[in-house]
Amino acid sequence: MILPKLLATLVSLAAWTKPVAASLRITADLHSFGGVNYPLLQFFDPRHRDDTIREIVKSGARVIRLFIRPDKLHPDPEAELGEFDKSLLDQFDDTMAAIHHLSKGQMKVIIVPHDSHALRGINDVPCDAYCQKLDGAFLDFYSSDEFRELYKQRLEVFLKHYPSKNFDGRSWSELSEVILGVDLQNQPFSGIWPIPSGESWLCDIATYLKFTIGLDNANIAVISGGVSGPQTIDGNQNFPDSVFDCKAIDVIGIHGYFSKQSDATAGTPWANMFIPGNTLTARAKGKKGKGKLLLVEEWEYVHNDEFGLFYKKEAVFDQGNALNLRGIPWIYSHLTTESESKSPRINPLRPEYTTWTALADVLKRAYTARSNFNWSKYLPPPYEAPSSLSISHHIAEQRLLSMMTDQASSSTEIILTRAGLSNLTSIPLNPYVLEQGDCTFGCEGHLCDAADGCAPDLLCRNSVCQKNADSQPGQVGNQCNSKAVCQTHLHCSRGHCLACTPRTTVQPDKAHAPRLQPNNPNAHCYTDALHSLFSQRSSESTSADGTRLICRPPSPSIPCVSAHHCDANAYCSWGLCTPCLPTDACLGAPCRSNNRCKTGYCNDYGRCDYAGQKKTITGPGAAWGTKGRRVAGVPRGHERGPAKVRDEAMRVNILPEKVKQTGGPAVAA
Repeated sequence: MILPKLLATLVSLAAWTKPVAASLRITADLHSFGGVNYPLLQFFDPRHRDDTIREIVKSGARVIRLFIRPDKLHPDPEAELGEFDKSLLDQFDDTMAAIHHLSKGQMKVIIVPHDSHALRGINDVPCDAYCQKLDGAFLDFYSSDEFRELYKQRLEVFLKHYPSKNFDGRSWSELSEVILGVDLQNQPFSGIWPIPSGESWLCDIATYLKFTIGLDNANIAVISGGVSGPQTIDGNQNFPDSVFDCKAIDVIGIHGYFSKQSDATAGTPWANMFIPGNTLTARAKGKKGKGKLLLVEEWEYVHNDEFGLFYKKEAVFDQGNALNLRGIPWIYSHLTTESESKSPRINPLRPEYTTWTALADVLKRAYTARSNFNWSKYLPPPYEAPSSLSISHHIAEQRLLSMMTDQASSSTEIILTRAGLSNLTSIPLNPYVLEQGDCTFGCEGHLCDAADGCAPDLLCRNSVCQKNADSQPGQVGNQCNSKAVCQTHLHCSRGHCLACTPRTTVQPDKAHAPRLQPNNPNAHCYTDALHSLFSQRSSESTSADGTRLICRPPSPSIPCVSAHHCDANAYCSWGLCTPCLPTDACLGAPCRSNNRCKTGYCNDYGRCDYAGQKKTITGPGAAWGTKGRRVAGVPRGHERGPAKVRDEAMRVNILPEKVKQTGGPAVAA
């Protein structure tokens, strides 16, 4: 009996070939980047400010987002409407010069000329001059022509009339060497979603910045700034139609705050939001010359009671890692000199706090991460500076050469080489996952790039470990035969797909050595060698059921019935998920009808989207064609409207009565 089993094992091993995983990995030769928000940086004394900038530069960050706004200790430069304090602008200018000098031109800034929170005196931002004049009616800032003109005057003074003390008296609107972009405002319409129909403030201010102030001439981006505040997965708070339709807006700034959950990491929402080629990214890509760039301007650690501060580093790395995977540039919010505690703040200079190590880790990875979007117009690709020793040697060599050739040289050119791009073929594991945590690797919501990146009972779909849907074929317990196959990592035995055991981690031979966890970047799994497989199977023979086999190698050929069961960049063909080729009409391909797309449907923006997405019908006439449709099991006339038959509980909100003043003068008609 042993010989037939041995021969069968040898045949199966010989039949195994190196799998070609269907991934959503970005291969474009374009750079992404990372950065940080630092609202108070310009208020530090020069020594502390420069030490902070040096630490940020060392991390690999390429952008610092700076705010022009008041705080508890410092006033706004516009203390009275129309009156400006030049000394505060000088401080801001000094900070930009320090960033440009200390980073050797590798780092740029994003200017936030105003914070909408100052209109209401909330979010630790004091009530400013606009707020005092608005007297609580903060939406008048966007609808009133008077406030619009006052705000345009503020922008013009900051960006056009102020002569830079550090850049030869030039206006900020010309400093493309240090300014990447300018926000319209920080979170305009914060908390208001959807924004008023036909709202014109966003595009009016963007057009003013781009063409009247002249940011377009200097290749400085106009950024939307996080419209309506925090983004949700299924909403469009930060990218309403008015942002996409405005030609003057170059970059869509997205703000989102997500926490670690029991069924998802803090980075899972970002991975789901930015699947390459989906509705958002394909629409941003747009037609030639009409697209938008996507930038996550604010994300942060969000504390919850279920997962405490011990998980802060893990949550920070997960979010940066997910955005690097999707090739979306990002800016962490925010750095501070204060205590971190349960807040999202991270202190880059205090050694007793440790979260900076995790943030610096993903910043370094972002430095070489790839993107599908071309940012070179606003932020050139990074360059690797030679070491100080090689710089000194190069200078000495140049001086010697000039002496030998009798050519005087007032300056010495240092040759810099362009930084390379990451060629990772697998998703980096999170090195900050707690070994004593409930899950260290491959659980629901974790990032993955193949079936063996998840627990055996989960499915790696769209780079995230997910539970199998009820309709997903080939999962554990399903019937199987030559036509109805199991998922590739499972075994078909006696007509059913059996659960399998993941390959175990090779443990150190030394006695009393600590056990290696599956998420350890330095650990290894057992190979496909015969003795390794036998050693694992023999150890499993002592398990409770004694029937589980080692999970098989991963493959993109997942059994399917429709494209809903496959990755976003694969389609269902003859019962198996088939990776899309460049010639296929798959995710992101132009289309005119659903029949054109192999991966799902043709969305409203003329791009093939992935299966399972709900088609959002909005705008005038959205309900056209639905009034005459019958609903099965519902009497005629009760399909919709006030007489609609409902099978769910209805919530009726009755406004409480308020005391009303009587006897006052009547309102004139």
